[in-house]
Amino acid sequence: MKFNKVISKSEALLKDYLETPDSSILNEFNKLSHNIHSKGYLSNIKFLYLYQIVKVHETLPSWYVMLANQKMKELEHYFNASFEKILQESRLETKELNDFLNQRIAWIYKGKFRVYPTTPLDYLPLLLRLKVYIFLYENEEDMKARCHLRNRIAVTLAKLGHLELANFYSVYNWLMAQDVANTHFAESSNLKHSLQSQKYASELNKQLVREGQEVKAVTELSYYFTQLLNPKNMRYDRANVATIDLIELYYPQYPQLEELNLPLKTYLRTKDSAEFCEKVAQKRTKFIRHVAQVPYHLKEMTLTPMNQDQLTIYNYLLRIVQ
Repeated sequence: MKFNKVISKSEALLKDYLETPDSSILNEFNKLSHNIHSKGYLSNIKFLYLYQIVKVHETLPSWYVMLANQKMKELEHYFNASFEKILQESRLETKELNDFLNQRIAWIYKGKFRVYPTTPLDYLPLLLRLKVYIFLYENEEDMKARCHLRNRIAVTLAKLGHLELANFYSVYNWLMAQDVANTHFAESSNLKHSLQSQKYASELNKQLVREGQEVKAVTELSYYFTQLLNPKNMRYDRANVATIDLIELYYPQYPQLEELNLPLKTYLRTKDSAEFCEKVAQKRTKFIRHVAQVPYHLKEMTLTPMNQDQLTIYNYLLRIVQ
């Protein structure tokens, strides 16, 4: 879809209408496609943009207001259905996860979520990150926080390879931000920058798809631990503690995360790297003794692929802290 083109057309329509508030300029809106999946649907955006800016001045005909409201609701339904499909296919719509997010995550960010400063949510595994952002958005009432959450959802969608959906959602955020005071998401220059950034964000995903690869769970875990234990990010607070527990819940295939839970939290609190490395090394040795099968005629231990991933986690934690 040609999103940049529709931004320019939206601004041109607004200028024309403000100069000459002639309702005949709006008649085309009544004839446009209602099918969001059609190539011509984006033509609706310029009329929705006009509606979002001018509606408070009561200069719009009633039929236009009703149609714009209807199409805005259709857009919201379309995005909700798209997100639900992605999360269900990823098996992230579970009661256990929703209960955890409601009890441990939602209240921390309610009414306060902003793109900056960086939060522990920003380095969760991508699909889990998307789930958390969507959950927060569905339970958020603050208009500015909703703008920031829509932005984060769009960025994450792009990184997961859903580029067109991400771009479309950013355009929707641009429309909705017209109702919010003092937010840069209402500026078309910011939208154009977001669309360009999302294009680059999706490049790695495209490359992996072309090569028939996928990002391994242990790779995403390594990224999470790198950011969690980065001295610039390290804070012993409810947000970081909650994500440590969330990661344990999200990766039941790695039972040693439960054993690493307390050492990680203690390290965030004390910043004692020597104590942390000692604890991790002890648990690593215990793990090897438990799972390694070393025939008497071999010098190297034999591990299943899953056990190798588990050992990688221990090794990685020791490497980034030492």
